[in-house]
Amino acid sequence: MLRKATILIKIKSLRSYYLEFPLVDSVITSFGVMQSRPCIIIELEDFNKNIGYGEIWCNFPSDGASYRFNLLNSIYLKNIVGCEFSNPEKLIDRITEKFKTLFIQSGDMGSFHNINSGLDCAFWDLFAKTQKLPLNKLLSSDSQDHISVYASGINPDESSEKIKEARSIGIKAFKVKIGFNHSLDIDLLNSLSGNVSSEEMMMLDVNQGWSSEEAAKYLKILENYNFSWIEEPISALSNLEEFINLIDSTECSLAFGENIINFDDFISLGQNEKSKYIQPDLTKFGGVSLINELSKTIQSKKIWIHFLGSAVGLLTSAHIMSAINPDAFLETDINMNPLRTNLFENELKIVDGKINLSDHYGIGGPLNFDTINKYLISSFV
Repeated sequence: MLRKATILIKIKSLRSYYLEFPLVDSVITSFGVMQSRPCIIIELEDFNKNIGYGEIWCNFPSDGASYRFNLLNSIYLKNIVGCEFSNPEKLIDRITEKFKTLFIQSGDMGSFHNINSGLDCAFWDLFAKTQKLPLNKLLSSDSQDHISVYASGINPDESSEKIKEARSIGIKAFKVKIGFNHSLDIDLLNSLSGNVSSEEMMMLDVNQGWSSEEAAKYLKILENYNFSWIEEPISALSNLEEFINLIDSTECSLAFGENIINFDDFISLGQNEKSKYIQPDLTKFGGVSLINELSKTIQSKKIWIHFLGSAVGLLTSAHIMSAINPDAFLETDINMNPLRTNLFENELKIVDGKINLSDHYGIGGPLNFDTINKYLISSFV
C-alpha cells in the first residue's frame, strides 16, 4: 500500500510549456501524417521547492496542443494552485469533479482525460520527490534500474533503415506501421519477417486502419507469419464484444489499449486468457493512477505501456514499467527528437537497448531550458 505523506503537500505554482519540434522525417500513419512532435510539459512546485513533472498527450490533431494548453491554463490552473494532498492516487479525479460537467457538456472528454493524465503524472512525481524516492522505488522497492525498449515510429518504406539504426544501439524489438488504404502489403510482410532473428521481436501497428471484416481477413493471412503482435487492428470505439470476438477468432496475438478510455474495458481485455498485451498510455488516459490500479487487477506482465512523446512521459513510463513489468519492452520513438533526448539537463540515452534509470528522486530533473527556449511555442509561468 502506498505510504501517505506525513505532512500535507501544498501546490505553490503550476507552470506549463508548449513545445514543438519540426520532424526531419514525417511519421506516416493510416489516419494521417505527423509533420512535427508537439508536447505540453507541466511543472508542479510545492512550498518546499520540490517540482513534479507531467506531460499531456497532444499529438493529434495538429492544433490540439495549443487547444489543450489553453484549457490547462484557463480552467485547471486556478483549481490546482493551492490544493493540498497527502496521497496522489486519483487526486486529479477529485479536483476536477467540480468542473467535469463543462467537458461533458462540450462533448470533449478526450482533452479532459489527456490533461488529467498529465497532471496525475506530475502529482505522482512530486509525491515521490517529497518521499525522497525514485518514482519506481515508490511503487516497488524491488524495481530494477533499467527497462528495455522497442523501436517505434517506423514507416514501412524506411523500415530496413530504421531497424538497422535501432540495432546499432542494441535494440532487439521493432514495430512497423501498416494498415494503409485498408489493405495488406504482402511484399512488406515478407521483407519484415525475413529481417528478424530468433532473438528479436517484430510487431505491426495497424493504427485502427481496418474494419472488423478486413481485420478478420487480414489476420488470417498474418497467421502464416511470426509477428509478436498486431496492434489496434480495429477502431478503439469498437465495443468490447467486437474486441473479444476478434481476439478469440485468430491465432495472432493482438494488442489494444492506446486509445481505450474505459477502465472496465482494460480489465475485461486484461482478463481474457488469449490477450497478452495491454497498452495504456499514461499521458492520454488515467495517468500513473490507472496503471498502478490496473497492475493490481490483471496480470502485470500483460501491461506494455504505449508512449510516443517527450522525455517527461517516456521517463515516467520507464519508471512505471520497471516497477510493474520489468521484463517487458517500453515503446520508444526511433526518430530524432531533442524533446525526447535533451529535454532534461541529463541527456536521455539508449544504451544496449535499455533506458537506465538514475537514483534521483521522482523521475529526476531539472529541465534543460536551452532546449525549452529553442522549441518553445508558448508558456505560462
